[in-house]
Amino acid sequence: MEELRYKEYTEEESRIYYQTMDEIMEGLKKGLMFREACGAAKVHDGQLRGFIEDDALKIMIADMHYNKGIPLEKVAENLQVPVEKLKEASAEMLEDVGITAVELYRANNPDSPVGNA
Repeated sequence: MEELRYKEYTEEESRIYYQTMDEIMEGLKKGLMFREACGAAKVHDGQLRGFIEDDALKIMIADMHYNKGIPLEKVAENLQVPVEKLKEASAEMLEDVGITAVELYRANNPDSPVGNA
């Protein structure tokens, strides 16, 4: 699996990120397919667009698969996204959760030898 990339957003990028995320989610609520909803959002920075689309997909996976229990195959069908892409995004999400949990544990337990390198 490709190494996870974390992005530090500028104030302007954060504004664009949240505005675009709202636009994508609104498009999905109106019945657009994932690609259509993402395509309707105007983001000129290709790298930022990629991060936004990845995050939007992960939000949909979290909601549909993990919250509502819909199988990934059905989520893929509903969003018209290849199931392999959903599996990759889901694996990235789980890896990210693990990294965040370790960081949080270390921050809350700085003297604990468990989890500290």
